Amino acid sequence: MSKILIILGGIVCLILGIWGIIAWWSYFIKGLMALIPLLLIILGLILAVFGYSDLKSALEEKKGEKKETL
Repeated sequence: MSKILIILGGIVCLILGIWGIIAWWSYFIKGLMALIPLLLIILGLILAVFGYSDLKSALEEKKGEKKETL
């Protein structure tokens, strides 16, 4: 019984979401226009931190190889 309620709830949410996008299309576009730059900033920060840590670990690994050969 609960699985049927979950499916029905999902269908109701889907219908209300589609109706909301159609009814408030201009607000939806403005929200996307505000959200995309914020997501790009967050993505840029994540990629920069990931790249820095990857570069740092590669340099440490290279230093470790040099010490082993000496």
